[in-house]
Amino acid sequence: MSKITFKLETDFDLELDFILIGLSSVLRDYRLCHFINKHTGLKLVHGKEDYIDHNGNKKDKPQNELDYHIIFETKKNKPSTQHHFITYRYNNQTYDFEFYLLSNKSIEGGTLIPEIVSFDYFLLIKHYIDEEDLEALIDNLKSIPEVLLVKEIDPTVLKSKENLIF
Repeated sequence: MSKITFKLETDFDLELDFILIGLSSVLRDYRLCHFINKHTGLKLVHGKEDYIDHNGNKKDKPQNELDYHIIFETKKNKPSTQHHFITYRYNNQTYDFEFYLLSNKSIEGGTLIPEIVSFDYFLLIKHYIDEEDLEALIDNLKSIPEVLLVKEIDPTVLKSKENLIF
C-alpha cells in the first residue's frame, strides 16, 4: 500500500477588495463631506456604522465602535494605544456600494497610513464600481476648489494596508 501525503499551503494575504482614493484638503472633515455630497451626489453621514441594524434594533456595540475606525497601536515596552479615526459612510443598498471617508490623522495624533502623510483623507470604495463611474467620481472630487489633490492609490503597495480593513 502506498503512502499518500498532503501538503497544506496557507496564504494569509489580506483581501483588499476596495478602491482607495487619497485626498488632500484644507477643509475640516464635516466641511469636506458637505462638498463631496454636493459635488458627487453621495450622501456621506458621520460614523462607521449605523446605530440600527437591518431588523430595526439598536446595535449592541459601544458608540465608539460605531462612530470611529479604531486602530490599536502596540510598541515594544509600552502599553497599547487606541487611535480613533473620524469616519463618514454612505451605503447604497440598491447597488451594494459602500463609501467611507477616513481621516488620515487620529484624534490622538496618530496616522492611519504613515507612509503617505501627504493625504489628509482617504475615500475607500468597497465592492464593484466600474471604471467610468470611478473616473467621474474622481473628476467631481477634483472640481471641489478646496481639494488640492485627488489620487487613486494601489492599497497592495502600502505597508500599513491592514489599517484599512474593517
